[in-house]
Amino acid sequence: MQTKTEPKFADFHCHLNGSFSKGFLKGIAERNKCPQVYQQFQEVQQQYEDKSREVPRDTEACLKLIWTQFALVHKMVQKLKDIQEGTYDVIANSAGNYLEIRTTPKPMDACTVDDYIAAFLKGLLDAREDSALGKEAYGLLSLDRVHHTAKDADYFIQKVLQSGGLLKGIDISGQPLAPRQLTGQELVKTIQLALDKHVGLAIHMGEADTLQERQDTDTILATLEDWVKNHPDQSDHPFFGKIRLGHCIYLTEQQKQRIKALQLPIEVCPTCHAKLNWHEQGKPHPVASIYDSVSDPVVPGTDDETIFNADIQHESQLVFGFFKNPKPITLKEFLQQQNQYRF
Repeated sequence: MQTKTEPKFADFHCHLNGSFSKGFLKGIAERNKCPQVYQQFQEVQQQYEDKSREVPRDTEACLKLIWTQFALVHKMVQKLKDIQEGTYDVIANSAGNYLEIRTTPKPMDACTVDDYIAAFLKGLLDAREDSALGKEAYGLLSLDRVHHTAKDADYFIQKVLQSGGLLKGIDISGQPLAPRQLTGQELVKTIQLALDKHVGLAIHMGEADTLQERQDTDTILATLEDWVKNHPDQSDHPFFGKIRLGHCIYLTEQQKQRIKALQLPIEVCPTCHAKLNWHEQGKPHPVASIYDSVSDPVVPGTDDETIFNADIQHESQLVFGFFKNPKPITLKEFLQQQNQYRF
């Protein structure tokens, strides 16, 4: 356990299925009698590493290999026991002291979505009750924009409110290049529900250079701008602790200005961004065209430890180096600053 004088690292962008340790995955593959799937997972990981080093890098091919890795993890993780134990595994093996872990609840092992959420909560509770870990971890329930709607968002929000504080909010994610259900008014309703019910909302944004992505980004920003107009008594940072945006790579100049005006925190995941060719080595990080200082609301994340072989301590140091430091502040002060972005 770290002492009080050592820096405290927080991973704000961490998906459960992308963060299981390899030792855990190998173990459950054997337990679930599918060791060949783990072998295939290792092979795809190597293919991905090779592909991510190519110049020029094929971003679309890299994305497909990432989603293939997730699909193979889903094949290995078959039982509720795997979810409970895997949640503990992610927390125990993370380089972070504070985590907000995202997962998309789904039926499995002849059980319901409710059963999945209960297993996830048990894993979070197991870690909380293990004082030797010295970790603070919470959950976010992820909406898959390809399949889910505002009705699902309402249901997930109710589960968050009933979780006794173990769940902090919801996340909007899913394959960025696939057709979406959670768009237009369904997206507006989801954002309004989260804000009205006072639960955190993490939104993947600007992951693809597509018309659909740009339209959804405009929808999100317009909804948040309307919320500010209808809540004029808010502070200069109305969305701290309420909203975080993930990635924000492909944005128009106007969208960048709107994000900055709203002071929306952005999750920056350096290794992920480099391997997807979203951030070219030696060039400014794309988010630096929105926020240029480490004192601005920039938030480190891994997205994820196993998929990208990224630990939050290293990622935090990289984020700290991406932006100007005019004040200046220390790395420790930068990490302390992250507390205000927690859900």
